[in-house]
Amino acid sequence: MTGISTHYFLGGNTGKGFYSHFNYIISQKDATRIICLKGGPGTGKSSLMKKIGKHYIDRGYDVEFHHCSSDSDSLDGVLIKELKVAMLDGTSPHMIDPITPGAVDDIVNMGICLKEENFENIKFNILAVNKEIGNSFRRAYRFFAAAKSIYDDWYTFNNEALNLYELNILKENLKNRILPNTFSSLGKKRHLFATGFTPKGVITYIHNIVKDMSSVYVLKGSPGTGKTRVLEYIADEATRRGLDVEILHTPLNPEKIEHLLIPELKVALVTSNEITKIEFHGEEYDMDSLLDANYIEKKQDDIDDVSSIFYILLQKGLDCIKIAKDLHDELEEFYVPNMDFNKADQIYEEVLNKIQGYEDSL
Repeated sequence: MTGISTHYFLGGNTGKGFYSHFNYIISQKDATRIICLKGGPGTGKSSLMKKIGKHYIDRGYDVEFHHCSSDSDSLDGVLIKELKVAMLDGTSPHMIDPITPGAVDDIVNMGICLKEENFENIKFNILAVNKEIGNSFRRAYRFFAAAKSIYDDWYTFNNEALNLYELNILKENLKNRILPNTFSSLGKKRHLFATGFTPKGVITYIHNIVKDMSSVYVLKGSPGTGKTRVLEYIADEATRRGLDVEILHTPLNPEKIEHLLIPELKVALVTSNEITKIEFHGEEYDMDSLLDANYIEKKQDDIDDVSSIFYILLQKGLDCIKIAKDLHDELEEFYVPNMDFNKADQIYEEVLNKIQGYEDSL
């Protein structure tokens, strides 16, 4: 029997630059081991994590695969849930370093697989490509920030028309329907991304994440219709009752919630929104019905204008992420021919043996 694989993004290309939730893969207190991988592009960090993840999935363990928002086919991290063992890409832009070396954290240096003597003649090529990659990301973040600013205008039109009384009734009804009326110690909040702005466009793993949930509540509506406020309220009320929650943020504004999971109750609250534009099977709530239709009708031309500008700016940012990915592929072409793959295979065996040691001690 194979294990369950769940897919997330640990970090995001956002309207506020690169935004990291790497410290939420697993806490230092809960972790058996956190393995931090170092090494340049093309040194096999993602491949190593994929191989370890597949090994444990095939053995029946549940594994989280945390994808890279700058290349969704690559991994930034894996978590073998039952073993409480995590592996992370500790290189730029994440720049993760051990917090408790020896007791919790290990460093694995994939850079030792490089044939350094071959880099002297390509040094300036690498520096030039790295500079272009940085420029492309900075352009992307400016476009995403501009899109976020226009989105705020779109949000404001709808928020002015929002019936707060009806919104509060909806919040209370959902709370009473979903949550037990018992209180204990505070639950924990875990912050991740289900959605990423990637070289392949907007990618979301939310359908994979909610696949085992018994109840899915769908908040469907335009910007400014109160979706985030509902999720924030339910998240706070759940943790007040001692329930742990997974808070999945939107890459446009990483401080806002896109989706919410309460794993112990097998409940998900998701948003059908203007960024992912996907549908869900679940109990649907039409958030647009909370708006003053007459006010919206008067402002419809303005809303149409800002929404079209928003999508243009968002696409411009995504185009820049694609350019950065193409340049990164070019960068890897300098590294891959200068890799000692026998050393990489040896590191895989060493890491696997170490993790199996934790497995044997359970």
